[in-house]
Amino acid sequence: MLDGREVSAGSSSNGERLRSLRPWFLVAAMILTWLAGVNGTMNGCHTVSFLRQGSVPESSAVLEQAKADETQGLMLVQRAAEHRAYADAPKRMMPLSIAQVLLSLLLVIVSAMVLAGRPGSRSLALQVIAANTLFVIVQYALTQPIREAWINAVAYDTRQLPFNESGLQLPFFDVRTPAFWWLCTRLGLALHLGVLGAAGAALASPRTRAFMDAVARAEERLEREDEP
Repeated sequence: MLDGREVSAGSSSNGERLRSLRPWFLVAAMILTWLAGVNGTMNGCHTVSFLRQGSVPESSAVLEQAKADETQGLMLVQRAAEHRAYADAPKRMMPLSIAQVLLSLLLVIVSAMVLAGRPGSRSLALQVIAANTLFVIVQYALTQPIREAWINAVAYDTRQLPFNESGLQLPFFDVRTPAFWWLCTRLGLALHLGVLGAAGAALASPRTRAFMDAVARAEERLEREDEP
């Protein structure tokens, strides 16, 4: 806890000591949101780039390539099916992908700001996390038909791959059924929302508020001391 601690802002060593008092769960949460932001930025940029190029992979060519590459075959089929589904709905996917890039970049920025102990970053981070949470839910709802299309395509195409020979058949799930892919997408949604929720809880913690308030007071004292 930071209550009762007197920190001299004029000393760089005290500034480092202040930042070392950051709650561990805040550091962990911001690292996770930073990673989520980087991943969202990369995925959004990839989709925007693909939609701008407009080249749709042929199912037969992808299957032949997947059969020749046992280790990457499943991923190739899944990615190609996603691309074909995205290409069928560019007016929906393009704005959603651009919004994903922008909001994910903001998540990266505010996560770094909180980790650096920047004054005012806590409230800004809470707003960005709330915006990202709302966007993830809206995006999942709006892309339901697109997701259904690529999941059905993957389930159909994977039946033509030699899973038994390649050893890609999972013990408890049949990757050649839509149920497996629906489970994957829902787990991905739950994980994303879980990371954002944990980050929001960490930022709302009294220990985090106390730490950020102490940082802000130290910065104000330093500015006053620097005034002529």
